[in-house]
Amino acid sequence: MRALPPLSGNRRGFSLTELMVVMGIIAMILGFAAPSIVGVLKGKKVEQAIGALSGILESARMDAITQNSYYWTGVAAVPKSKPTTSGQDELWVMTFRATKGENRVPTDSKSIIPTSVLQRIEGVGLVKKAELPSVVSGAVPDTAVDMSAAAASSTTLEWGGAGGTGKMTFDKLVLFTPRGEALLETGSAGALPLPEQYLLFGLGRTVEGKLVQNEKDLAAVLISGITGRVNVVRP
Repeated sequence: MRALPPLSGNRRGFSLTELMVVMGIIAMILGFAAPSIVGVLKGKKVEQAIGALSGILESARMDAITQNSYYWTGVAAVPKSKPTTSGQDELWVMTFRATKGENRVPTDSKSIIPTSVLQRIEGVGLVKKAELPSVVSGAVPDTAVDMSAAAASSTTLEWGGAGGTGKMTFDKLVLFTPRGEALLETGSAGALPLPEQYLLFGLGRTVEGKLVQNEKDLAAVLISGITGRVNVVRP
């Protein structure tokens, strides 16, 4: 067997200067890449909000039809000063129904049954239609009701994992009927409201309920009042 030649005495490791040059190059690369990485992470927040909101809305519509009952999807834009667990604004989304299948919001919170898990999306809130980019707002009918500015309906729900009080107030409610209609729930007693043409949820990154300055990643979830079908509008 041929023996390996001995290592040369001239071989050595990297010098301190060479290591500093390599570290400097790595730092420059990370510096150029960081804004792109941050942009991707921000975008995923809005994507997550779109998926959670549109998925729960569509499930509520199907449950209302198949169960021949009335279901509400509650949306709450919770500012970080609430305070929130994440230390950021959060968008809370949940679906519920009345224990006896009533078509009006029960005044007793114990008569409300959550029918979906609570979705909490960090760093995202509701934004006004006027704040959406023209490529998004231009695809939204003028008659669409802007849910960020719609009259609030306050309903307190009780369920496990709701925080220290066990309660949360959802002030934006969409009511789905057994026919699949999506109605703007105001919480008023009496007859059901007539369906609007469309209901609009604008979504974007917010801080204390205000849109982050120069934010570009915005989207909208559009609900047909007549059919209850959900569409997503993105740039």
